[in-house]
Amino acid sequence: MNRSYPRPRRRVALAGAVVAATALAVAGCTGGASSSTSSSGGGSSVLTIQGDAGDPTLTENFNPFATTQLGGTRLMYEPLEIPSSVDGTYTPFLATSQKFSDPTTLVYTLRDGVKWSDGQPFSGDDVVFTFDLLKKFPALDTTGVWTQLASVAGSGNTVTMTFKQPNVPFAATVSQVPIVPKHAWSSVADPTKYTNTKPVGTGPFTLKSFAPTEYILAKNTSYWQADKIVPTQVNYPAQSSNQSTNQLDVTSGKFDWSYNFLPNVQQTYVDRDKQHNTFWFPPGGTIGLYLNLTKPVYQDVNFRQGISQSLDRATIAKKAVNGYTDAASLSGLILPNLQKWLDPSLENQGVVKQDSSAATASFAKAGWTLQGGKLMKDGKQATMSIVMPTNFSDWVAAATEVKTELGKAGIDVTLDLPQFAQYQQEIGAGTFDAAIGGYGGSGNPYTDFNNALNSQFATAVNTPTVNNFERFKDPAVDQALATLAKATDMSQQQQATYALEQVMFTKVPIVLMYYGGSWGLFSTKNFTGWPSKDDPYTLPTPYNNAVLLVVTHLKKA
Repeated sequence: MNRSYPRPRRRVALAGAVVAATALAVAGCTGGASSSTSSSGGGSSVLTIQGDAGDPTLTENFNPFATTQLGGTRLMYEPLEIPSSVDGTYTPFLATSQKFSDPTTLVYTLRDGVKWSDGQPFSGDDVVFTFDLLKKFPALDTTGVWTQLASVAGSGNTVTMTFKQPNVPFAATVSQVPIVPKHAWSSVADPTKYTNTKPVGTGPFTLKSFAPTEYILAKNTSYWQADKIVPTQVNYPAQSSNQSTNQLDVTSGKFDWSYNFLPNVQQTYVDRDKQHNTFWFPPGGTIGLYLNLTKPVYQDVNFRQGISQSLDRATIAKKAVNGYTDAASLSGLILPNLQKWLDPSLENQGVVKQDSSAATASFAKAGWTLQGGKLMKDGKQATMSIVMPTNFSDWVAAATEVKTELGKAGIDVTLDLPQFAQYQQEIGAGTFDAAIGGYGGSGNPYTDFNNALNSQFATAVNTPTVNNFERFKDPAVDQALATLAKATDMSQQQQATYALEQVMFTKVPIVLMYYGGSWGLFSTKNFTGWPSKDDPYTLPTPYNNAVLLVVTHLKKA
């Protein structure tokens, strides 16, 4: 399975909703069976999406707060706004606007004329009820909004969110909470166990039918922007757990929209139907080498710099993802997505080239010398054990190349390939030596930096954490994060971001290597308007809120 940029499924505190390092991803590795369609005009009006892992059958769950929810849930429940995972640009949905009246007070203006799919009117009461529900049942608060919120109150067509402390970037997380109807959910005794098999939402689609092999959504004709919705139906076939089967399903043309890593995508997919098949594999996150900073050897920044300088990132990316994505910038920004935030003083946009001589000099500053091809100190060779899930094929390929390159630098590297659950436990508890993991991908620099660097996440070994797995601690960084959190002025935000980029570049808390891709595969036979390099309005990820952005952009072929 290829998991270049995994799909997030965890609670996040303090920062945004994306935690890339250990996020459980099924979308990058799933395919599906064919489904029936009905044609109208030049093509089908049915949108077929490669979405949910059936293994081998689907489990019905349309609870928008459940970690096991089906992908189509996102087309039935809307948030207030959706920030693009590419550059953080907001698209209004149930709210028409948001504004911070001060760094702790966020005010939303709600959209008029919205109805729930059962005909009841949407109002601010539904928004307040939804957030209170997450507070009453913390298990539903999977993005940790109540770690930052102090209160939520409505008045007419406005809803005011009061924060415990300044955290302007956290609006991206608050905005994306799916809103549920008070009149339908207030009688649910335990919403943590509620599978919501008769969903009532404000979104563009409603549930038409469900079977273990496929579920079908029908267009919500009373949707507030129904005129923008071209598909009349969305089909989600159950997916195979076998990657080869998935890839065959994709290449045979069974989907309008697929999410799958394909080696030699031009030959295996595009050439199968040159008139209609296209792809877009933009960077959706960064893959890095996490060094456990509780271990003395990695606490020396010179040693970390030596490791970074020893790596040929272009070769690693080629081995891991066929060169579909580029070597990563050590600024901590995903480029070109976040180009506007890049510190212009960073040489080569923060991309570090392999330099064996510089690496040797850095290791020497840390007290390590190259003797007979071995990096030695106090009579012992430098060693490293890198852990990653055994079935994340691109990570394994990347680690194999890292082993080779660090071996040339004199470090004895071994690879540890457990199942995902053990990997997740090890990095959360800090019991690993080094690990391959994902970084960033929220579309918001603060969120990415905060998740990676905030010392509040740097728990003691054997005390699980959800972020900052390397256990980096720096009071100056915490202060820069606090400054960025309360900055409402663009210039202030930029200067604070530059400071954090310098830390990523010079102190190397994570050895960032290459960009993890978002594997978007599209057919233009029935629909056009897919996200692309020329129109990067969102990442091509059908398993999160991006699916709402896509369906509102599609045009009839």
